[in-house]
Amino acid sequence: MFNFLNKIFPKKFNDRKLAEETFCIIDTETTGLEVRSGDKIISFAGVKVKSFKLLDAIFDQLIDPERDVPLSSSKIHGIYQKDIVGKPKIREIEHDISNFISNCTIVGHNIQFDQDFVETIIPYSELALKFKLNPILDTFSLAISLFPDLESHELSDLCKTFKIKPEIRHTALGDSIMTANLFVILAREAQERGAKSVYDLIKIMNKSIEISKHLKKNKHY
Repeated sequence: MFNFLNKIFPKKFNDRKLAEETFCIIDTETTGLEVRSGDKIISFAGVKVKSFKLLDAIFDQLIDPERDVPLSSSKIHGIYQKDIVGKPKIREIEHDISNFISNCTIVGHNIQFDQDFVETIIPYSELALKFKLNPILDTFSLAISLFPDLESHELSDLCKTFKIKPEIRHTALGDSIMTANLFVILAREAQERGAKSVYDLIKIMNKSIEISKHLKKNKHY
């Protein structure tokens, strides 16, 4: 009974210590950028980080979007109509994705994009509930807060700056791995500045809003 409740109601954010927490770094590929105009998820991937190291756990799945895949999108992520024939629909695997995420802190680069797609396409699902109950961290916002003077906080540029091994960009798994390696660097930096918990990371991340306004005003962003 208590294990079941723990899965539904994750522990408090300030109880999640950086050195002990398991982080689930996710990414999606989609048919386009506008979920409210009918775009869908066609790929979902995730990896995990604990003790500032990538674990062996991997989730990587192509998804039938139940609509056409525009050629313009296929040229970016390399997923074509023929590739998703016979693949499961998102509602058929969202339970598996939820089990993979479990009670982990969810991490992504521009994570709001992925969250919006999940919550719009399957709003009352177990997976959508994960995005409401689990803590969420955005490496884009963390990077702005921790390294505001960088010229770009785009994933590829950050990986070049921090000499992170390149993976195949604009694939859900490739971007997840690159984001995971970036997150390790950002989390270590935050720890060196005194962060001890996921709650501390959230506080740092939330500073990015004001920092972004300042950078835009001074044309550094």
